[in-house]
Amino acid sequence: MSEHAAPARDRIVAGVHDSASSWAAVALAAREAATAHRPLRLVHALNWIPDDLSGGDDPQPDAYQLVERAVEIATRTAPGIDVTTEVSENAPATALLRESRMASLIVIGDGDLARWTCLPLDALAVQIAARADCSVLVARAGSEPAPEPAAPVLVGVDGSAGSERALGFAFDAAAQRDSDLIVVRSWESESSWADASAATADELAAAVTPWQEKHPDVAVRQQVVNGPPARVLIERATQAGLVVVGARGDHPLRVPLGAVSQAVLHHAGCATAIVREGGPRPAVGD
Repeated sequence: MSEHAAPARDRIVAGVHDSASSWAAVALAAREAATAHRPLRLVHALNWIPDDLSGGDDPQPDAYQLVERAVEIATRTAPGIDVTTEVSENAPATALLRESRMASLIVIGDGDLARWTCLPLDALAVQIAARADCSVLVARAGSEPAPEPAAPVLVGVDGSAGSERALGFAFDAAAQRDSDLIVVRSWESESSWADASAATADELAAAVTPWQEKHPDVAVRQQVVNGPPARVLIERATQAGLVVVGARGDHPLRVPLGAVSQAVLHHAGCATAIVREGGPRPAVGD
């Protein structure tokens, strides 16, 4: 590989932690790895510093037991997938951010974000979604839909480059899941809504058409809605199996995560994909 060649993003990485949402993430990552024909890497991080020079209890045996349980869940979910493991002596965010340099997708549990009134910016799921070098798929404990019929994929678009990447990701995800796709463009308007919505519907159709031609078997519903984008997506996510948003929206240089992606990450009741611009689209849509 040349000095400036892009890294081979040939794997899906799942963060392993002893929590319900983390086990959901392992199962979700295994399904994505099987669908994309990519290897799955299971990573557990422990930032262990002995209390004193005598050492104290070594947490590694428990760490390896967690990883073994993760392997069992992954191989039971998707028999035959290629699974590797890593127990990293780093802070969890550091370990997973390093892994994101070589990953097509990071899958992580949400850490029960919904119980917080305000989004905790130091939460692991928030740190990874904001800083990873690849797209991030956040699993919710107990939110996985029944396999048949597949719940629809929901994607929010706003005309930005980031939402274009999210749209491609969502089309690919819907095709892989054999599910419908709902494409939503929303904003708040107090006047001239009829004229503005008609024009926006035309713009939305133009954005959707190339992806529809690539995936003619995906049934698409296009919706132009008068309402705050975050609230609209969160409400519709209750009936979706996956909600997809771009990481930064209209202001890619201002903040790591846009206001809509933060709100959806915090409150959506289904798995959430935060699509980033670096590298190829991730395995959910490969």
